[in-house]
Amino acid sequence: MSLYSQEICSSVQTALEELAQAHQQGKLADAPLPNQFYLVRWITKSLKQQRFPRCVSDDFVRWQKAGRSKGNQIMLEPLFRKILAYYDDFFQSERCNQITDKRIELFLDEMEAAGWEVSTSEALVGCGKVQLFTEQPDSLAICSGQCESCFDGELLVHPMSLFVRGNHARFVELAWRSGFMVHKRTDYKSNVKYHGEYLIYPGNRGEQLAELPSGFE
Repeated sequence: MSLYSQEICSSVQTALEELAQAHQQGKLADAPLPNQFYLVRWITKSLKQQRFPRCVSDDFVRWQKAGRSKGNQIMLEPLFRKILAYYDDFFQSERCNQITDKRIELFLDEMEAAGWEVSTSEALVGCGKVQLFTEQPDSLAICSGQCESCFDGELLVHPMSLFVRGNHARFVELAWRSGFMVHKRTDYKSNVKYHGEYLIYPGNRGEQLAELPSGFE
């Protein structure tokens, strides 16, 4: 795993272990609301103590704000368990994480079969604002230049941008089922008009939290 992947797994594992210790010591009832309040306080204390590396601090701040402002809409304990399970599914199993041009081509074929409009023929990165004219409500585009520059032979060696319009949750789900972790940069305000931007990294070794598919349990 990359440094980020190791640290995010280590931090949420520590949170869950210390939550379990509080249960065992009788300091905390094992119920959703007490667990939520405990983890929000745990995050706040960890941030103040700078307990974990800076690469995960943005996640901690986001979870702290969400836990305080959105209450039970974002439950931290199941989220942490899902993060651990998802990363284990990629990095603690026999899954192959080498990303090749052939695997990406197969993924694009699957997206088209699912009714998505797919484009790889336009320059989209490093050329200012771009507008794609598409007929389908769901579209996926990859920069034509990155189809060459992100690879060394058949192997992905640099992060590649995927521009998405339409059903983002379905895109994340299909990418996961094809063996790709995707990492969101924007929902829709990318340099491709009306499209959000996601990154896939070599070996799935992202530098930020991967999007978690709703269908992953």
